[in-house]
Amino acid sequence: MKRIALFLALIATLALATSCSDSKKIKPIGPIGAEKPAFTFSHEDTVEVQELVSQFIARMDDKDIRGAVEMLSFLEGDSICPLNPMQQRRQAMSLMNVRGVKYEMRGMVLRSNTNNEVKMDITLFEKEEGDPKPNKTAMMFRPVKYEGKWYLTVWDNITETKSEDRLEK
Repeated sequence: MKRIALFLALIATLALATSCSDSKKIKPIGPIGAEKPAFTFSHEDTVEVQELVSQFIARMDDKDIRGAVEMLSFLEGDSICPLNPMQQRRQAMSLMNVRGVKYEMRGMVLRSNTNNEVKMDITLFEKEEGDPKPNKTAMMFRPVKYEGKWYLTVWDNITETKSEDRLEK
């Protein structure tokens, strides 16, 4: 029993001595995760992204595929670029395949200037109650805030827009 008490006293003494001798060297760093400032977005940011998606939906409702495609950009390095003609054709073909009867924004997550998501649900056709056929699909946008302005980019497999660890501006 004496050995256990002696052992515990030795550990407590070492811990106290170590903490006292290093106290001048330790600099407070704040709470965990405080090293990197969190992104904060204003109400105006949310409204601007919602307005972009609403404009896109309005063009799709009007069957203006070209106008909808012209709203899209992509992230290249640390710049926002318009779609080149090949990318425009690819996006137009994709949008023609998902022309629907109803488009609605389902959700939005703003994390940083470059890593954001907006989900748009697309009802492809009306169906009767009880009909088990699926009639919906979804489209994901990756809004990017670049030099104080929001741009719609799409979640694709060709450009840097797909990257989960996109550059932070």
